[in-house]
Amino acid sequence: MRRIGARLTGGALVLAAPRAPALPAFRHWVAEGLAQEAEQRRLFPWLAVAFGAGILLYFGVADGTPVLAAPLIGAALALAPVPFLGARPVAMALALAAGFAFLGFAAATWRVAQVAAPILTRTTIGPLTGTIEALDEREVGARLVIRVDSFAGLGPEVRPARVRVSFRKTPIPRPGETIAATARLLPPPEAARPGGYDFARDAYFQGIGAVGSLVGAVKIRAPTEPPPLRLRLAAMLDEARNVLTRRIAEAEGGQAGAVAAALVTGKRGLIGPASNDALRAAGIYHVVS
Repeated sequence: MRRIGARLTGGALVLAAPRAPALPAFRHWVAEGLAQEAEQRRLFPWLAVAFGAGILLYFGVADGTPVLAAPLIGAALALAPVPFLGARPVAMALALAAGFAFLGFAAATWRVAQVAAPILTRTTIGPLTGTIEALDEREVGARLVIRVDSFAGLGPEVRPARVRVSFRKTPIPRPGETIAATARLLPPPEAARPGGYDFARDAYFQGIGAVGSLVGAVKIRAPTEPPPLRLRLAAMLDEARNVLTRRIAEAEGGQAGAVAAALVTGKRGLIGPASNDALRAAGIYHVVS
């Protein structure tokens, strides 16, 4: 416990405030801590902490979309003196932490700019054409991720680039095929309660600007132009996962096969509601999620 001093001045007792620890002692304490972390090889993981702090800072205080050059310049200025701070471990650690915080901020800025895409603002029903990028088969129908070419006459500045829709009829189209159908789309739902699962946030970072369902018949059309290579590769990979999922599910049979397929390929669509509830009640749903 620190001692509070007292002195008599002009007949009045004056209490002296406790003195703050000397700066050299604080620096010595920090230097010892850094030396211990370095000796036990635990110093490097703190850079990841600083990087994550920069990401949190972006989502906590950034207003709009900052210019990417600003945090990159900050990181360069913070990291520039590091090679010359070998004899000053405290200053080096602070410079590294500041530099990686700026890099985390820059990474968040770049990621948000990369996935930025229009988001549907209201429920809309209209004709949709696009290429199936991914498909999750369900017990009845499937859930599709579609790269949109056109929808309800909306312009590219307001039309979602990707949508996730459910389809409850057969036959089910395959990934890579271009389809035309009537779709009922609405904005991705936000969290139902504070701190709850925010589907809209996850959908934004997947480039999904609307969710909904396909209404009526689905027609397969020839693409007006060859799909991009990245889209073709994604569709091929998803189709391979679907084939493997069906093979495992059919070999094992029943819900046991559906769970086994989900563990191998990550495709959970064949798991029924009762099995999902049982997995949640047992506390092991994260194994297949």
